[in-house]
Amino acid sequence: MENNDFSYKDIIDQVRPISKRHSPMANADRAKQFSPFAALKGYEEALQLKQKRYTPRIELTEDAKSLLDRKLHILNQWLENGQKPIVTIRYFVPKTVAKIDIELGAYLEISGAVEKINSEARRIQISGESLCIDDVVDLQEGSFNGDF
Repeated sequence: MENNDFSYKDIIDQVRPISKRHSPMANADRAKQFSPFAALKGYEEALQLKQKRYTPRIELTEDAKSLLDRKLHILNQWLENGQKPIVTIRYFVPKTVAKIDIELGAYLEISGAVEKINSEARRIQISGESLCIDDVVDLQEGSFNGDF
């Protein structure tokens, strides 16, 4: 800058050039140019992961496993006799978490009538939901005839 005079005074009063080829952009479209973008891939997912509380999978003791197996066997006998027992099942739902050695997830409960137990596929069907028997950690009786 040579002096304190305004150096653009020769063009300041000129009219802005308007293109003959392109129509002017609408204000809404101009605003889209400045909308946020995902500069860090996976950042939003990482933030959500931090906000959620996950618990590690509970490893059942041998006694708890044998008790659960006995309960499943009783349920299977009732199903074979034509009964539809009402139970509450507590089960583990794993969450996919990258780069973590322990399996994290959440424990949920479902109550309803047991419809089917598939021993070969290790699946139990309750109220239209199919659960993996290996994810079941607790099985409580509901309102039906008989005891566990």
